[in-house]
Amino acid sequence: MTTERHAPVNFRDLVTHLDWRQELLGLAVVAAEAFPVYVLVSLVLNPDGMLEAFPFWIILFLLLTAHTVARLLDAMRVWSPEYEIKMAIGVILTLLVAIRFGSYGQHGLLDLGWLGDAVRALAFLPNEQERQVWGVVVVTVYAWWRGRSRAEPTIDSAFTTLRIGSVALFVLIIGVLIGAPDDSQIRQQLSTVTVGFFAVSLAAVGIARLKLEGVRSSAPLGARWLGTFIVPILAVMLVATLAAGIFSRQFLDTVLWILTPVFWILGLVFQVIVLIIAVLAFIILTPIFWLIGERELELLPATPVPDELEGQEGLEETASQIFQLPDPLRYLIAAVVLFAIISLLTRFVFKRKGRSRPPTGEERESVLDLNDLLANAGDRLRNLFRRDPKHDPLAHLRGDDAWKHTLRIRETYMKLQKRGGDSGRARRRSETAEEYRPKVAPALGESQEIPPAVNAITVRYRQARYSGRPAAGGDADIVEVNWDTIDRIPRPEK
Repeated sequence: MTTERHAPVNFRDLVTHLDWRQELLGLAVVAAEAFPVYVLVSLVLNPDGMLEAFPFWIILFLLLTAHTVARLLDAMRVWSPEYEIKMAIGVILTLLVAIRFGSYGQHGLLDLGWLGDAVRALAFLPNEQERQVWGVVVVTVYAWWRGRSRAEPTIDSAFTTLRIGSVALFVLIIGVLIGAPDDSQIRQQLSTVTVGFFAVSLAAVGIARLKLEGVRSSAPLGARWLGTFIVPILAVMLVATLAAGIFSRQFLDTVLWILTPVFWILGLVFQVIVLIIAVLAFIILTPIFWLIGERELELLPATPVPDELEGQEGLEETASQIFQLPDPLRYLIAAVVLFAIISLLTRFVFKRKGRSRPPTGEERESVLDLNDLLANAGDRLRNLFRRDPKHDPLAHLRGDDAWKHTLRIRETYMKLQKRGGDSGRARRRSETAEEYRPKVAPALGESQEIPPAVNAITVRYRQARYSGRPAAGGDADIVEVNWDTIDRIPRPEK
């Protein structure tokens, strides 16, 4: 039996009724996730010659803010469209903070020149950014997406963060040791990041256990109970610290040295593949070059060739003119992309259902419902270019072997009606088959074979059409033979 959640009246009421153990667990899980993300962002958003790592506090700020704002709006019962509006404001404000301190940390605190420079960076124009602004946009989008899509903080989510984060952190450390310079800041902070991740992850597991035991038992949680949980956590944290010391640069360099034969074999296989491709290309192109060599080529008049420096400068100038977009178009494209990203986040990721109201017993319908208007317009546009499917009056007989002979008779009679219509005597809507028989025969021709054939087809058609029983195969054969007789006779001239 589930209890109804308390609807807070104001912020003070919300603070009073929050389960702070669960909220603290959520913050710990988010903080643990920040460490692998920090290593990845510092490795990717690292321009050439830049040794400083991406500020860790920006990663932590983005993840914690997105998580807290989403849970706070949920707890405060904020409904659409106010929910999407506040989420969009949060995304924009955190994006500005991340760009200010992540890409333009060299500017003074009160220097607002970074705003115009950031706009130029979004349009891929010359600017003074330390790191790619679009990279910071991607990090912000990830933080807000995770803030809304992250699972409810439980002991399972804490253990999942510990397991997946450990593997991800190990892979990222290998990537840093391979790709980052020796004197880079992120390389020097690997031990601190490893210790911090395990400490926060294990703290999250401890908080989850604390919450779980608090739910199981209604007794107060005293110092003895806390000791039984804190001591194992501290012991595991000590082991994690020792592991961080072991997984230092020397140890990982040893691992890379052990993997050197594997890398050498992979390189050898790659060289063999390249050699095979070169041999195949030589075999294919040799006859072509031989044929070309047998012909005498007429040389075109020589044109003056500029020197190497002049030609290179001319090519670069021509290429830059060809691929250069006007500045207003660059700004427009950047604005459209940013608007699309924020709209997608607020419309699909952060969208909440409207507040449910008790039924009033009345039906209301909007006269100018925008959805109905757009749907109606879309249907009309589709109908303009859509061809209606051709009606098949015999569709109910197809696919059933019991009625296949009836289908043959009725299809043959439809050919007779079409032949009569082409000859100037179509069957009227109020005319029965028996009434149509003596009038269609003269229209089909003057041959003496036509009236008996029309009579034979009509009799068996009436029996197959109105008897309610499947027709026999012999009747269908007779009808088709008589139709072949009519079809052989030349059509009368009009």
